[in-house]
Amino acid sequence: MIIIGLSNSYQLAKEVARRLNVPYIRAISKFSYDGEMHVNFGENVKGKKVFLFQSFYPNQNNSLIETLFSANLARDLGAREVNLVAPYLPYLREEARTDKFECVSIKNLSVILSNAVDSVLTIDPHVIDLNKYFSIPIHTISSLELIKDYIKKNYEDAVIVGPDENSRRLVTNLGFRNVVLKKKRKDEFNVEFEKGYNLKNKKVVIVDDMIVTGTTMLGSMKYLGLKNADFITVHSLLKDEAFEKLKGYGNVVSCNTISSESNTIDVSSLIAGKIKNEWYS
Repeated sequence: MIIIGLSNSYQLAKEVARRLNVPYIRAISKFSYDGEMHVNFGENVKGKKVFLFQSFYPNQNNSLIETLFSANLARDLGAREVNLVAPYLPYLREEARTDKFECVSIKNLSVILSNAVDSVLTIDPHVIDLNKYFSIPIHTISSLELIKDYIKKNYEDAVIVGPDENSRRLVTNLGFRNVVLKKKRKDEFNVEFEKGYNLKNKKVVIVDDMIVTGTTMLGSMKYLGLKNADFITVHSLLKDEAFEKLKGYGNVVSCNTISSESNTIDVSSLIAGKIKNEWYS
């Protein structure tokens, strides 16, 4: 077994390799003057079970190409097996056409990855049942217990707020007092809420599987009449400006599925445990 860290997951891959006590390679991706990518492992992987680590943010499209090139390189070098560990998997928010002539992103991603690797391991994907889209084994693990432990250690008496239905399965299973709001999204930067609660005198922690623009988090606060709140997410896709906005209202905490200033909860033990259980022989 050998773990190969790609550009968005060097640190996480190295830590998982340390926990498993297996070899680690830092893949090097270089770009030519005209933008073409070149990938080099720097050593052989012949006969090995290869685990490519790549979180698909930032630069989802380049990250996908790097992953495909790396998977093909591993096979070309004689790897026995090629598995993808994608702590954050993109293109999962579109499961159906809204226009009859558009592509369905999740279907495209599933075909591409199913033809490239032998299996995928991911954390808290935005879609519950990925197996119906992929023709290869999909292993999903949850950060729920890690988030629960963090809340227990840092909050004595808080109400957990889920900003929409997508957050329900995470929020309601944490074991704390919780509220799930009803949200209607107009676009990436505009949301409406259909039902309110009186939480003005409560310590509120808003929890969701991902934060992208921060609009949903801030919209939740505004609708609930809150002047401050803390925010916890599995996948922090926040850009600098959005991150600074949220920090103005409270702490922003994320798992390290994506490299971010907000990373506080380490998922390396979850990944190492899953690999050990599923692939050790």
